[in-house]
Amino acid sequence: MCGILGCVYKDYDANARAKFVQSLQLLAHRGPDFQDFVQSDNLFLGHTRLSILDLDMRSNQPMSYKDKYTLIFNGEIYNYKELKEELYHQGYRFQTQGDTEVLLCAYDFWGEACVEHCNGMWAFALLDKVKKQIFCSRDRFGEKPFFYYEDTQKLVFASEIKAILPYLKERRANIPAMIPFIVRQNVDCYLNETFFKGIYRLNPSENLVIDLNTLSLSKTSYYTINKQEISSPNPALKVREILEDSIRLRLRSDVKIGGCLSGGLDSSCLNALIAKSYSNPKDFLAIHAKSSLQDNDESAYAKEVAKHLGIELCVIEPSKKEFLESLEQVIRVQDEPFGSTSIYMQYFVMQKARELGIKVMFDGQGADEIFLGYEHYFQYIYKTFKDANKEEEFFKDLKNFRYSKEMIKESLERVENVRAAFDRAKMGGVREKYLDFAQFKEIYNYTSFYAFNVREIYKNNLQSLLRFEDRDSMAFGVESRLPYLDYRLVDYVLALPISVKFQKGYLKFLLREACKDILPQNILWRYNKLGFESPQKLWLQEDKEMLEAINQSKLLKEIFTTITIKEKGYLWRLFNIAKWEEIYQVEL
Repeated sequence: MCGILGCVYKDYDANARAKFVQSLQLLAHRGPDFQDFVQSDNLFLGHTRLSILDLDMRSNQPMSYKDKYTLIFNGEIYNYKELKEELYHQGYRFQTQGDTEVLLCAYDFWGEACVEHCNGMWAFALLDKVKKQIFCSRDRFGEKPFFYYEDTQKLVFASEIKAILPYLKERRANIPAMIPFIVRQNVDCYLNETFFKGIYRLNPSENLVIDLNTLSLSKTSYYTINKQEISSPNPALKVREILEDSIRLRLRSDVKIGGCLSGGLDSSCLNALIAKSYSNPKDFLAIHAKSSLQDNDESAYAKEVAKHLGIELCVIEPSKKEFLESLEQVIRVQDEPFGSTSIYMQYFVMQKARELGIKVMFDGQGADEIFLGYEHYFQYIYKTFKDANKEEEFFKDLKNFRYSKEMIKESLERVENVRAAFDRAKMGGVREKYLDFAQFKEIYNYTSFYAFNVREIYKNNLQSLLRFEDRDSMAFGVESRLPYLDYRLVDYVLALPISVKFQKGYLKFLLREACKDILPQNILWRYNKLGFESPQKLWLQEDKEMLEAINQSKLLKEIFTTITIKEKGYLWRLFNIAKWEEIYQVEL
């Protein structure tokens, strides 16, 4: 896990080298173990390394291969040993014990199709001197970030926006990309645009080729989630097999490993399966962030899981003082606004991991989107049963749920009516010139459950969580690994009928069945879901400072005709925009 930065100038620039060195330093937190760059005429490629595999300096980057290719790579290719053996039989010989050299050889053998053979997370740029191009790629689900910017003089790409900002003449807000965030807390969902005008994301599952002769860009997609429904005699057993193998691959490391443990189903399953791989489970440490608000305190569940598994547990309890002291720093870490203070809980977990000497942390992102874990999914699941004339089957086992049959039926209107989100923005005071119904339709329209599910993974929900995960962990030089996002598991589970994943009134029924022999029953079958929830009610008690920041924001004055704040979450989002505008000196 590292940081990458690249810059190509169309013409010679005397200040290019100095600016590149300064910008690369802005990614030092992502790779505190080594930093270097190469220059070839008007092209610069830089890398900051976080050493996880093959800690020897021989695996430092940028790494070259036979004077044909130079690679800067952020991420991990978890199946690198299997690929290495396959390439060895094709005549390739290796000088290192890591995955970077394997990726170079894979490109030499398979070309751009090399990424289709990789199981992992990545964002990389590979200079092909033979073809006079740079081949860039981002992993299937966007675990690792890749941003780029171009103008008439240059093209820049990097792991984080902060390293691109020095190359901009002005920092302007991209208001259309901000509207979904204001209305429904959605980020990273509007096309491939960021909150900064002119800075773009490479989308998940995309390759990007930069022609060095013309600096023209061409993008292609190399992966789509399996759409064909499948039948299996024992889907829970299959899920268990894939998940165990996913964890086996992701346990490959030359440094200390730990895990996030909220006490919920996803993290508990992961920690249970990881603990099984240790001869002495006490060698494995999990970290829990305890909320000081009793309503969302899950520490008792986390302690019960840790005791059951025989693993060590470190419990931290971030205070309001710590939150306020780190408030602006986390906004800088994230680069773009975020919709909840729960991000701070994850931030403090990663901070503690680094203090404890842990460089790799396992986390459960992706499970809710894949196994159907969010409560608002009920309305979409209900519609699927209803459309199949199986409405009573949906309701017959729905137990211990706080919404009544009538409430779920009424919520169906929100599934079928995109205008509800559009009208919410309009009624909230957003100026009409910033309201685009086609944009809302693209983000929120429901066509089928599969389409909704894929959109949750690629646009509406998971992408924001992955962004938070990456920035919070890399702020402390910690690599986050997410076994639920093994593409084999995603392909298999999404192809199963909904009736397999939702049974007996339980969301994530399939995951519960797959892990029913390794967790306490009250953990396995409990309904309420929290995660690393922050004590936001306690942290945001004083509104005066937040309201002052909102009222002073030129950006918010431009977006809104009037601002009406009815709840804390909305207050935080607007305050977050105002602070982002101030910290990053964003202009209209």
